[in-house]
Order: sequence, then structure tokens, then C-alpha cells
Amino acid sequence: MRRVKQIAKKSALVTAALWLTLAVGSVWAADAVHGTPGVEAAPVADHAAAVVEHGGDTGTAAGHGEAVVGEHAAAGAHGAVRNSLSPEKLKDLGLRVMNFVALMIILIKFGAKPIGAALSGRRKQVKEDLESVEAKKVEAERSYKEFSAKLASVEKDVGLIVEKAIAQAEIEKVKIIERAEKMAEDIKRQAQMAVANEVTAARRMLKNEIADKAAVMAEALIIKNLTADDQVKIVEDYLDKVGAIQ
Repeated sequence: MRRVKQIAKKSALVTAALWLTLAVGSVWAADAVHGTPGVEAAPVADHAAAVVEHGGDTGTAAGHGEAVVGEHAAAGAHGAVRNSLSPEKLKDLGLRVMNFVALMIILIKFGAKPIGAALSGRRKQVKEDLESVEAKKVEAERSYKEFSAKLASVEKDVGLIVEKAIAQAEIEKVKIIERAEKMAEDIKRQAQMAVANEVTAARRMLKNEIADKAAVMAEALIIKNLTADDQVKIVEDYLDKVGAIQ
């Protein structure tokens, strides 16, 4: 608040000095245009004209007229400078300065607190905004770090998942190959067993056929070559075997 008052006072002094300079300049300019020199210029001009008129054609008269005109012009300028700050104008200038000073005092007295409060509030708001921005920046950096860590973890997890998938695929590949080889072995073994069974059945069939044919042939030969004594002997042998069994 003290600093605000100091700044306001300095601003008031500078403004007062500028205003005073402008007021003096404006009064001086107004006096130069509308003041006494215009009034005094007429007698000077008339006197110069009279001198020229009565002087005739002589150069002395002309020179004297010019000298008189110069003297009166200098006198008029001096009078203008003397009369530019008349008591009335000084009084008016003083009233204006007093009005301006009173206005500045009122502004400083009644406007310093609101201005100071506004500046203080603005400074507080700016400070809060900066703190909020800094907090958001810290939060953003923290979130970025967390996201980077999560992304790295996800990339690592993805790598592990890919490695596991590749390993599982290799295991499944081995299992599929093993199952295929086993199925091939089973099919081969079943085919071999089927072939062996067919061969065995064919052999058994051939044996049976051969045995039947051999029996028929043997029976035919026996019947053909068997005598009555042989038949009696066969019956006796059979009876002996049956008796022995019993």
C-alpha cells in the first residue's frame, strides 16, 4: 500500500509539472495571438507610415523610418513579454493549479485504497495463477512419468507375452508332431497287424483245406489199401485205447 501511494504521489507530481508547463505555454500562446502586441502594433505602423510619408524620396528619411519601425517593434515585443503574465492570468493559472492539486489529492486519498486493493488482488490472483500453473506442470510431469513407466511396463509385458506365446507355440508344435508321429505309428502297426491277421487267416485256411484234402486222400488211400485184417486190428486198437482211458 505504501509503495502504491509513493507511485501515485510521483505520478501526481509529474502530471502536475506537465500540466503546469502546458498551461503556461497555452497562456503564452493565447497572449501572443490575442494580447497587447496587436494593439501596440498599430501605432508603430502608423508612425512608420508617417515618417515615410514626410521623408520624401531621401534615403535618410527611409533609414530613419526603418529605425523607428525597428525600435517600436522591439518595444512592442518587450511589452508583450511583460504583459503575457498579467495578475489576472496568474490568478487564473493559480486557480487551475489549485484545482488540479485538489483533484490529485482527492484521487490519492480516495483512490489509493481501491487501486491498491485492486493491484493487491491482481497480484494475488497472478500469484495464485502461477502457483496453479506450477502445480499443473508438476502434476503433468508426474503423470507423464507415470505414463512412461506404465508404457515401459506394458512394452515389457508385451515382450514377455510374445515370448510366452512363441514358447507355447513351439510346445504345441512339438506336441502336434509327436501326436502325428504316434498316429502314424499306430496306423502302421494296425496295418501290419491287419496284414498279419490276414496272412494268419489265409494260412489257417490253407492248412484246413490241405488237412481236409489230406484226410480225404488218406481216407481214400486207406480204404483202397486196407484189408479185412487191418480193419479188425484198427478196431481192436481203438477198443484197447478206450478201455485204457476208462
